[in-house]
Amino acid sequence: MPLSEEEQKQRNRVNKKKWYDANKDKVQEYRDTNKDKRNKYYKEYRLANKEKVKESKKQYEQSVGGKKTITINNWKTKHKILFKDKEEAEFYYETYINTHNCSWCDVEFINSKDRCLDHCHTCGVPRAIICRQCNFKDLVPCSMCLLQN
Repeated sequence: MPLSEEEQKQRNRVNKKKWYDANKDKVQEYRDTNKDKRNKYYKEYRLANKEKVKESKKQYEQSVGGKKTITINNWKTKHKILFKDKEEAEFYYETYINTHNCSWCDVEFINSKDRCLDHCHTCGVPRAIICRQCNFKDLVPCSMCLLQN
């Protein structure tokens, strides 16, 4: 019985991953030796297709995956929130998206700009999803930081 289109795609993904895992060193060596060539190609492509690249970037930033990536990267870079691994960051993002009330004062979020991922400003550990007002009030270190002092 032939595989469905989705099953075939999944099989191809698995096979590509197996090949990549088996040939990581060769792939990295190829990338290192052709880095300048690749960079030159992408630079030329971007210059020749400015509008196309701009539109593609705009579409990505508005997609679900793009918003997720941008939000997690902002947490890591701007706010210096420390996650153990990618799975933990994704867990907090899913919690962030699916939380509709402040964890501290129980105010309902009207839009996505009302909520914040609270974190310890001393060690960077994330704690809860809270509203902006509670976030401005909070400057208390986490219990781990208080125990260390």
